[in-house]
Parts: sequence; structure tokens; C-alpha cells
Amino acid sequence: MELRSLNLNLLIHLDALLSHRSVSGAADELAVSQPSMSAALARLRRHFGDELLRRRGSRYELTALAEDLRPAVAGVIVGLEGVFVHRTAFAPATSRREFRLLASDFWLETMGPALSRLVSEAAPLAAVRFEIPRGWEPREPLEGLRNVDGMLAPHGVLSGPPHLDLLRTEWRCVTSRDNPKVGEAADPAVLAALPWVVYADRFSATADAGMSIVMRQLRYAGIAPRAVATVATFSVVPAFIEGTDRVALVHRSLAERARHLYGLRVFAPPFPVGEVVQAFWWHPHLAHDRGHRWLRAMLRRAAVRVAADVPGFDLAESMAPGRPYTEGSA
Repeated sequence: MELRSLNLNLLIHLDALLSHRSVSGAADELAVSQPSMSAALARLRRHFGDELLRRRGSRYELTALAEDLRPAVAGVIVGLEGVFVHRTAFAPATSRREFRLLASDFWLETMGPALSRLVSEAAPLAAVRFEIPRGWEPREPLEGLRNVDGMLAPHGVLSGPPHLDLLRTEWRCVTSRDNPKVGEAADPAVLAALPWVVYADRFSATADAGMSIVMRQLRYAGIAPRAVATVATFSVVPAFIEGTDRVALVHRSLAERARHLYGLRVFAPPFPVGEVVQAFWWHPHLAHDRGHRWLRAMLRRAAVRVAADVPGFDLAESMAPGRPYTEGSA
């Protein structure tokens, strides 16, 4: 069958169906009726000679052919958008574009103000909408990035999509300054026996708190903490430590900021932990979007400001002065 005999609009429908694995979800994304999407699915089934979506109980799953088609279809969509959509000029001075970014409370507080000010200075008619991720599925990162401009998240929370490393920081343990159970030389065994306050980055309703970025660090160090409080907001962790015998693992910048506010003792973990590298992640279809490239430049400038103004942060290695600018790829 020749390409010119095909309705290429079906490619858009196929991409949405493979992404959402449901007729209703695909219809919502493309703003068409469910009967219209069902008709498109029927045509696609006839073309491929395959069900593509197979019902399992109350849900649909992709057939083997559909799973094979997903990366190919996504690649074609990226190529088409690069040709027809994202080659248009972007004029910051007159653009009314609203950029939509996902971020946890901590990274919103860290990066949001600097980025917002920079965008307003350079593009006074543009705007940035910051949102806390809801219903996020870490195993399918591209799906969560399809309808936004990107997400601010450290490595370990997200992996796979294109990204720009921005900032780095370290982990610090915090406990109450008058906690008699923690001596001058913190003992890993003593810390392991204490009650813990744990941040769980539960962006997904199905996420396991035990797989949060903090819990992974602790388990990597051989510590199975007894969590007496699990919180979904990273910035409030120090408040749960004040005046107790509890301990927590937080970023150095948050620890230093909360040290005097909550009367905390801050110390380097007496066990191995990795570095925290904060990055901006986006869907591959935005790779050639000129407005998005401008946004990434604003994020780089915001990171420079944060590293200069906020104790506990340094520029990511790829952002260091004198190094060539690089972006991670999928």
C-alpha cells in the first residue's frame, strides 16, 4: 500500500491510543468524541490486521504488535512535529505562551521564583504554570510528560527522557540539637534504631513509599528505617524532627535553611549515599520547539542564580563554567 493512499491523521490517533491504552483517554487528548476515536481504532485494526488494544477485565492492554509500534510511532510523531510545528519562530517579547512545568514542593520553592522572574523579564506576556505531579507513573515517564513542557526532578525519580542537568547538592542527616541518643560521632547502628521521618515522592497513586528516593538511599546503605511519619511534602520534614529523638535524611540546602529555625543538628550521613543531581526532563517531541529551547536557556540561567544565592547548591557538572553545554538524551 502506497503512503499517499493512507490518511496520516490516523497516525495521530494511533499515537494517542498507544499512549493512553484506552479509547476514552485518547479521545480526551485529541478533543474528539469517543465514537470518532472508536471509528479510528476500527480502521487501524483493519489496516494492521491486529486488535492493537485487547480488553482484560475492565482495562485494555496493548497487543504484542502494538507494543512494537509504540517507539516507532512516537519517533514519527517527533519527526513530523519537528518539520511542521516547532520550526516556527519564537519571539519572547511578544509571545503569550504559557509554559506548564511539573515539580515537587521542594524544587518548586528552589527553582520556581528565579525562573518566574527571568521569564517575566525576557517575555513579559508569557507565563509559567507550576503544578505538583498527580497520578504520575514513574515506569511510564514519557506518558506523564506528553502534555506538559517538562518536569523538575532529580535523577533517581526520573530516568530515560531527554534532560538538562541543572544543580547538585548532597544529603544530610538532621536530628534535634538536644537529641541525647545521637553522639558527636554519629553511629550508623544508632541511627538505624531511631524513629525516622521519611519523605515519600508519591506522585503516583500506585507508588510504593518504600521505593521513594530517600528510602532507596537508606536501603542502599543497609538501613531499614522505622518510619514513624511519612510525609508527601519534602519541605516540612524538618518540622517533624524538632524537639524529638527522630532523624531524617534531607538535601543539604534544606538542612542548612532549617538548622536554626527548628533547632536542628545537621551532619553528613555516616553511611554511603549518592549525590543529588536536579534536572529538567521533557518529552522528545519538544526537542526542536524553539520556544522550549528558549525555556531551557531560562532554566540554565535560573540554575546559575540559585547556585550563587542559595547555600547548599552547586551547578551540575555539565553546567560548570568552561564546560560545553550538553543535554541528556533518551
